[in-house]
Amino acid sequence: MSKLIKYLILSLFFTRIVLSNSLSYADQDLISLFPIENYNQSISAWINSNDPDYDKALLSQDMQQKRFEIFQDHYFGSLSPWNADYINQILKQSPPNDIKSIEQEVINNFSNENKPDDQIGYGENFRPYSKVWIDNIENNTNLSQFNSLSYNAANRGIAIDNLNARALPTDDVHLYSYKLAGQGYPFDNLQMSALWAGTPVYIVGETRDRNWMLVITPDYIAWVKSNGIARANSAFINTWTTTAKTKLAAITKTQTSLVDEQGAFLLQAYVGSVFPVMSVGNHIHLLVAAADSNHNAVLKHATVSHNEAVIIPLTATPHNFATMMSTLIGRPYGWGSLYFYNDCSAELKSLFTPFGIWLPRHSSDQVTVGKMVDMSGEPKEKRLSYLMENGQRFLTIVYIGGHVVMYIGNYPNPKDNSSMAMTYQDIWGLSPNPPNRRAVIGQSVLFPMLLQYPEDTSLVSLADKKYFQMAYLNQLPENYLLQQRVIDIRDLIYPDLLRWHRN
Repeated sequence: MSKLIKYLILSLFFTRIVLSNSLSYADQDLISLFPIENYNQSISAWINSNDPDYDKALLSQDMQQKRFEIFQDHYFGSLSPWNADYINQILKQSPPNDIKSIEQEVINNFSNENKPDDQIGYGENFRPYSKVWIDNIENNTNLSQFNSLSYNAANRGIAIDNLNARALPTDDVHLYSYKLAGQGYPFDNLQMSALWAGTPVYIVGETRDRNWMLVITPDYIAWVKSNGIARANSAFINTWTTTAKTKLAAITKTQTSLVDEQGAFLLQAYVGSVFPVMSVGNHIHLLVAAADSNHNAVLKHATVSHNEAVIIPLTATPHNFATMMSTLIGRPYGWGSLYFYNDCSAELKSLFTPFGIWLPRHSSDQVTVGKMVDMSGEPKEKRLSYLMENGQRFLTIVYIGGHVVMYIGNYPNPKDNSSMAMTYQDIWGLSPNPPNRRAVIGQSVLFPMLLQYPEDTSLVSLADKKYFQMAYLNQLPENYLLQQRVIDIRDLIYPDLLRWHRN
């Protein structure tokens, strides 16, 4: 047999193998797109202005005021980063529950040393991180600065821009292998949240290169870029706090541009951020924090329209919920508020802010702020039945394990006219059991809780997850104010960081 014929036979053989492998891989795609267009995304289709309760207050004045007082307490009161007693409770914890010990835990968690394959961290170049990478971060963190912490009024600060809140002081991404379903981009394990401009903080420490600060926020403890934080003296804090307690505004249009009195751009404000109000007329006049040449906080003024902000608390009506949802629906899903988009818990936290309702940042904590009914031990049929019979429209949130949704009411299923529970949520996607692939939705949507999805009956219903806990936000749980004062630093520094279920 000639060499040419042998070469052609071998070429055809290997080409067949390559094609076979390629087709096999195509059959096992980890990601597909769920046809969300099958479900009407028009808010007016579900929340109609002709509904008899469209402008009816869903919360009593007394409960809404209680909720707003709790909200203010986290920003400007006894649970604020500007409160010395609260900060001292955090700084004075003993090992292994102190900041230094937990920061060391976080560093160890992100090291690739002695980790199984499914916990190896990769960079954006698809290569696993070396020991040098984590050692450099640890050295820059300078853990010794956390040896003996005590409150210092000079460490009070405020965010002067929107910032990425990170588990470690680095811009590097930390991704698990993209070959694992539900992993890889966009799930940067170091991304915790977004810190909105105007948020009070307490500065715990700085990296050796001064590029990062570890800050205590009203929600969590995280690393942020130093240039986005200004130190706030007593005069600034007194003016800011006094004004905010008199009148506080919430941004209601995402990416609202704030400019000062000279017309200079200050920042873009997102839904979820709040600012003290100087006066209200045809427009709303806000106080905005900026930095002077020494990076100390100074006051600026900005004017926004009534379409861009509201005075808190906004009355909790279906009409007002529809208005808030209209500025958020359809925005891309943002893991840990990546790119200043929302994930599931950030979406609800932002949505409820104009109503003066405080929600913690993370989904597992959000169901603790209302009276909770736990149906986790029940089958999915009973779970859905209970939700549809007992859910309070717009004021019931449902936690299903790493994911949280807002119940908005019962509606006819357009496919068979049966009754279904409609929710509003920001969701990455659905998965089968075992979760070896994802049908990606990847945005904030109106999406029903069904026993199964006709588009792909192999996908697990959101009503059939490990947890099914409902929290009624029109009621406070027993001992709520007491439980808010129980400080778990580990939960503040990395709440379920490496254990979040990626819906």
